[in-house]
Amino acid sequence: MNPRRAPDDFTDDVLAGCPGMPVRDQELLRAAVREALEGHPMGEWTVRFADLIIDNRDEPFARPFFDRSVARGMRAMLGRR
Repeated sequence: MNPRRAPDDFTDDVLAGCPGMPVRDQELLRAAVREALEGHPMGEWTVRFADLIIDNRDEPFARPFFDRSVARGMRAMLGRR
């Protein structure tokens, strides 16, 4: 992983998996991710992002990620793909 990566690079990667998100929600997500990740080691970013999504699961910028993770967990629990 590139040691020069920034929180905005992380957000770009995340948004690539969520096409069609409204620009306003993208901006809110970008600001929230920047606040959650800045000043923390990159090794913590994934966990900090997951915490951000869980804590803000009812916000429009977090909902798609939360719903997707719940669906994945349910499929895994039921042994489906």
